[in-house]
Amino acid sequence: MPAVSVIIPVYDVEPSIARCARSLFSQTLEDLEFIFVDDCTPDRSVEVVREVLEREFPARESQVRFFRMPVNGGLAKARMQGLALARGEYVVHCDSDDELTSPDAYRLLYEKAVAGRLDIVTCDYLKEDASGARSRVRQACRGVDDLLLDRVQGSLVCRLIRRAILQEGLLAPRGDMGEDLVQSVQATLRAGATGHVDEPLYLYRYRPASISKLQGKEAAIRRHQSLSANVRMLVDLLTGSYGYREDAPEIVRFKYYARHCIEPYVDDKACYAMWKETFPEVDAKLLGNPYLSLEKKGWFVLIHLHLYAPVKRLTRRLGRRRERV
Repeated sequence: MPAVSVIIPVYDVEPSIARCARSLFSQTLEDLEFIFVDDCTPDRSVEVVREVLEREFPARESQVRFFRMPVNGGLAKARMQGLALARGEYVVHCDSDDELTSPDAYRLLYEKAVAGRLDIVTCDYLKEDASGARSRVRQACRGVDDLLLDRVQGSLVCRLIRRAILQEGLLAPRGDMGEDLVQSVQATLRAGATGHVDEPLYLYRYRPASISKLQGKEAAIRRHQSLSANVRMLVDLLTGSYGYREDAPEIVRFKYYARHCIEPYVDDKACYAMWKETFPEVDAKLLGNPYLSLEKKGWFVLIHLHLYAPVKRLTRRLGRRRERV
């Protein structure tokens, strides 16, 4: 059994995947298994990985597995397929357009897990925007409420998870928006002891063409449908098996999170109806919710008054003026 299985979905990342592969194959933790899940990529992404492996890291060849999906199914399905193939004591995910910031990243996570007999070990990560500027994102997670309240993100790329807690009855995500959260919440609910390495060991690069960055109303509707379904599934799990109440403040806040993808388009009648019909029971409880910021409450009121779009345009205009000054 390998110490760690690394799951890497691959789709349309030819310009960046060599850099990602080098950061993976350079890891100082030797007992690794790399699972590249080819989601029917239309470019040479998989061939690039093979070339890097053969030319620069031949000693890693026996640790690398490639699996091609029968049809393009999206990120969530590719990750679940990788998890089904994994054999490691622990699993971790890596997006193929990102990279690790240190060759010691997986060694630090694994040694922390083994020393403390931990089920999950998290780490911070660096977020790089389109201009190349980087900021550190803190990811120390104390429990599932941190995920529900967006105190930390549900990203799988900065979570080393004991594979055994993901094997029985794991609910599969419904689409590619909020799919990380589905697995992270379930893992956190099932975990015993958890820990954190207080270092940014992963570099997330902003990619305008990614699922979550696609622009336009139709793309927003698809994201909304996926996120709403995943939130509904997790709420049912939390209220049905883990003692949460439907009207608990953290659940109300989490339900409202399901609306944010469609929010920029609420000036459209159909999108407004979709926004309003998504967990409508939260409306009566949001203004008094201790976990919702005053700013978000203000936007909630403006949406109901059909003033969201003009006020948003005004705030952007004022923001641009301040930048020029």
